[in-house]
Amino acid sequence: MINGQFIELGPRHAGKIVTVVIEDTHHRILHGEAELAVRPRTGLGPITRLYVKVTGTEKDRRGSPDDKPSKKS
Repeated sequence: MINGQFIELGPRHAGKIVTVVIEDTHHRILHGEAELAVRPRTGLGPITRLYVKVTGTEKDRRGSPDDKPSKKS
């Protein structure tokens, strides 16, 4: 969610770390050099809120195969 506007990328991009480029008239979502989506901005006011929802499995969030899950999770 960017400034009250939901942006959904779909399940195939779940767990990826993305970059959101906020431009004058649209949002550009990038994963590395690849452009995943371009969405028009619904509000042209200043960006005051950014909400990130993390989805995916524990396996997706591990840094490497050697990482062990904590006993609390």
